[in-house]
Amino acid sequence: MRTSASLSRTPEGALAAAEAADAVAVALGDHCDLAVVFVRPEHADDLEAVALAVETRLEPGVLIGALAQGVVGPGEEVESGPGVVVWGAHLPQGQVQPFRVWSVRTAGGGMAVAGWPDTQPDDVVLLLADPLSFPAAEVAVRVGDRGRGPTIVGGLLTGGEGRSRFFLDGQLHDDGAVGVILRDLDTTPLVSQGCRPIGIPLTVTAADRNRILELGGEPAAGRLQEMLHDLDDDERDLLERGGLQIGLVVDEVRDTYATGDFLVRGVLAVDPARGSITVGDLPRIGQTVQFQVRDAETASADLAAVLGDAGPAVGTLLFTCTGRGSGLFGICDHDVRAIELALGGAVAGAFCAGELGPVGDRSHLHGYTASMLLFGSGEDDTPPD
Repeated sequence: MRTSASLSRTPEGALAAAEAADAVAVALGDHCDLAVVFVRPEHADDLEAVALAVETRLEPGVLIGALAQGVVGPGEEVESGPGVVVWGAHLPQGQVQPFRVWSVRTAGGGMAVAGWPDTQPDDVVLLLADPLSFPAAEVAVRVGDRGRGPTIVGGLLTGGEGRSRFFLDGQLHDDGAVGVILRDLDTTPLVSQGCRPIGIPLTVTAADRNRILELGGEPAAGRLQEMLHDLDDDERDLLERGGLQIGLVVDEVRDTYATGDFLVRGVLAVDPARGSITVGDLPRIGQTVQFQVRDAETASADLAAVLGDAGPAVGTLLFTCTGRGSGLFGICDHDVRAIELALGGAVAGAFCAGELGPVGDRSHLHGYTASMLLFGSGEDDTPPD
């Protein structure tokens, strides 16, 4: 297995793609089985030319890519200005199967997903999805409910202002999702959280869809007020800067919970009159929750711990939240440099409006996380040409 990545910040999209693809081609030689491309919004009108430039130079077995609010290349996270990143892999073993999925209306007025491929339990699905037209969270839940479903890694990608564009093997799409099944390949998914739990864990004792009515037998809004009253100055400052989130525990078997045990969701509304809290998920009665705040120190420490347990990699695809980056850490390039320092290999990726990756025994949609897909075990095991 061999990977390579290159980033170009040339203002003209097709030229930027050509420059990045040429650099990847030099490293990979004549074999590119998978090419992944992310493009900043400044190049939105050039996506067809970008895809053509990469296709022409790399002739990949599968080409997948998307418009993204920010792109990640070797040593650099581009949060503003032009940028095209190309990541390529030579995969002498295993299978790479592309697919396209989209949402359709059912006869009863609901939504269903068309085109989802047949998968095997050990498959890894790389998924790039539109946050507005594709129900990624529900898909992850349904796939997991089937029993031993595949691992889904990827993100919700948009160029901002409702613009989402994806390409798959030369075809452009404005909605739904594109993906690749990775089968019989040496890959490792990782998820690093970006929020710190505050207050104490509480049990949902009454709920109505996405409204928590009671926590521990008392009105949820009242419990929230109690927690806010007890915050220290540091926690209040984090709350004012990053807003309030709530974490839903994934594995209820544990006695205590830490940063990586939660699915973090936004607190959307608080209704003191009804005593309810509206959150960005469907909490269930009996589920443990704990309020959260975004915290750079916790995010940095959790990423270091996750990477420290992983070991080296040949290459990494990174899906990092738009709520991270310089806005959270106060410095540029935090995540990509941490990954390169810990794992080595070629790193590329994108900033996302939601990240997909596994926690526990199934994949979920996350917020404020860095979701990663590692390829290989740190050494190029590609047979000689």
